[in-house]
Amino acid sequence: MQPFWFSTPSELGLIPCVDSIGDALRFAADLGSDDLVVIDLSKGHFIDCNRSAHERLGYGREDFLTLNPAAIQADEELAHDLMQDQLRVMHQQPRGSFATRHRARSGLCRDVSVSYQVLELKGRLVALVSHRDRTELDSALRESDRLGSLLNEAERLTHVGSWELNHRTGELLWSNEAFNIFDTAREVTAPSYEAFLEKVHPEDRSLVDATFRESFRSGRPYRIQHRLLLGEGRLKVVLERGRTSLGDDGEPLCTVGTVQDISEQHEIQQRLERIAFVDPLTKLPNKAAAVRQLGRLLRTAGKTNGIALINLDLDHFQSINNSLGHDIGNRVLRASGSRLRHLMQPDDWLARLGSDEFLLLRPMARADRREALEWAEDIRRTLGNTPGMGTGLAVQPSASLGVALAPDHGSDPDTLLRCANTALMEAKQNGKNQLRFYTPEISLQLRERLELELRLARAIDREQLQLHYQPQVDRGGRRIAGAEALLRWRDQNGRMVSPNVFIPLAEQTGQIHTLGLWVIQEACRQLRDWRCQGLRPGKLAINISALQLGAENPSLSELLSRSLNTHGLDPQSLELEITETALLNDPDRAGEQLRELADRGFSLAIDDFGTGYSSLALLHSLPLDKLKIDRFFVDRLGNDHADLAIVKATIVMAKELGLMTLAEGVETRDQLMKLQELGCDQFQGHLLGRPMSASSFATLLRESAV
Repeated sequence: MQPFWFSTPSELGLIPCVDSIGDALRFAADLGSDDLVVIDLSKGHFIDCNRSAHERLGYGREDFLTLNPAAIQADEELAHDLMQDQLRVMHQQPRGSFATRHRARSGLCRDVSVSYQVLELKGRLVALVSHRDRTELDSALRESDRLGSLLNEAERLTHVGSWELNHRTGELLWSNEAFNIFDTAREVTAPSYEAFLEKVHPEDRSLVDATFRESFRSGRPYRIQHRLLLGEGRLKVVLERGRTSLGDDGEPLCTVGTVQDISEQHEIQQRLERIAFVDPLTKLPNKAAAVRQLGRLLRTAGKTNGIALINLDLDHFQSINNSLGHDIGNRVLRASGSRLRHLMQPDDWLARLGSDEFLLLRPMARADRREALEWAEDIRRTLGNTPGMGTGLAVQPSASLGVALAPDHGSDPDTLLRCANTALMEAKQNGKNQLRFYTPEISLQLRERLELELRLARAIDREQLQLHYQPQVDRGGRRIAGAEALLRWRDQNGRMVSPNVFIPLAEQTGQIHTLGLWVIQEACRQLRDWRCQGLRPGKLAINISALQLGAENPSLSELLSRSLNTHGLDPQSLELEITETALLNDPDRAGEQLRELADRGFSLAIDDFGTGYSSLALLHSLPLDKLKIDRFFVDRLGNDHADLAIVKATIVMAKELGLMTLAEGVETRDQLMKLQELGCDQFQGHLLGRPMSASSFATLLRESAV
């Protein structure tokens, strides 16, 4: 059985946590002895020990673990009081040492030095205690050296260095791996806080210093990611964590921390960022980046400031492609992007939304219709009067523009982009080289949206919704490990409404809460029915909206638990899929909700990984179980060695984080084989099974069980 002191507690106050064998060995090395016991501080009893702890006193393990510290005190009359005093000190001072005398079973007494460290183990406080015989100090020191070597090796393998700063003396200790990460050596650099700050990138130095000094002042733990600027201009990205212990006078005593080199993981994240947010043809930001940037501008604009949006589309661009070929068409797109850049002011922002469509954003001191129109007219006129786009091309396409204004036309990215696009469509309907400003009178799309919203509100009552189930198979590609529940809507006319249409609408109108509750209840009901038929469907994955995750009364956890109880199911039956975007909307609230769900036993998966921008720090901090690789990367597996490397790196990163991986959109056997070779755990896609009705999935389960 694994000893208690190698378990992993959660952090609590000033009491450090142990995340790995290496962390635990750090405390053992600090204590420096081979007699180790674990005491339950609430009960005052021994709950574990190593062999030498009981043999040195002449006890068998079982007998020794029935005792408490008073039973081994040399002075029997004062034993109980001494024990109470020792336990009280441990509660008040989570780390320390003292001297005492122990009595062996034979009656022989010996002087010992006691060192301890209080830890939290699964919700209770325990003390890891070292009993050191003063006559065996040399042996204990040798053992400490061995443990220190083991710790150094563990730090080297994980690229995690450790350090300790004594605030009273100013002494700073760096581990061997800390020296390696800082790209120096003991004989070259004397550790000091100033020497550390010199290695921090100048642009990050103020924030790092402020973070550390706040911890020194308050004692609160910190976590910060920053860059190091080392010799010859080399950069490293590191993750720093630590905490400061304060004295009774509120002054800092000691700060201990770790520094982890995450440069490789950071580079993977940057490559994913470039793929997800950069248009490969023009090198401009893409539509996903535009939505993100517009959201940022809206959050900082306030109620009085404005934002002008121009949705620009090249006129008759398809004719250029058809008559001159795609190579010339691509040159026109690149030239258009370059020309638009030259027409921008420093605070303007430009993106390619797709095909021949561009978006320009300009923050404004106030929402001014006239100023926005003058800006758009200047772009329209200049772009149309630049021969060959300034590149010598034999074509000179004009452009149509639609203009919208925040906050007049909306306060969220989707609404504003839709308004600008509506104005653009109106401009194009009136011929080429036109400009239109959005008004409600031209918004046919908005009227259609309202009609769709009303129809969606009645969809549940009219029993127009149903769940389809797409199989998820294991690494062998045969055994069904579970399924993803997918919401489908067939309206009163028998037409299927795309989820890409009604799901965003439900989120914008708040109807997602009603739809989400229906999905939860229907999924649980169907799981119960399958099990009553003797079928084993595995985990059933359901998609969770950002709005559902942020709900408070009742919370998502409460809704799920009620439905599970109604149908006699447990949380392990469900897997909750959350998109990266949902995590970024309100990371603190999302993290709180996900931890509550994990505590209740639900499996958690990140959906569409790589299309959002979740940081490694965020993934580290959340209780996730699975990472779903988006179909965007799976589709490109056979096209580019870079894409293959990215998928491989993603799978390796997930395994390092202890996460399972599932690849979405597996359409070909070649994709399946490549993913199997890369070590992906599960697969989902048309090759393995299309979304199907509950009865069809039940038939598939029966056939696969034969």
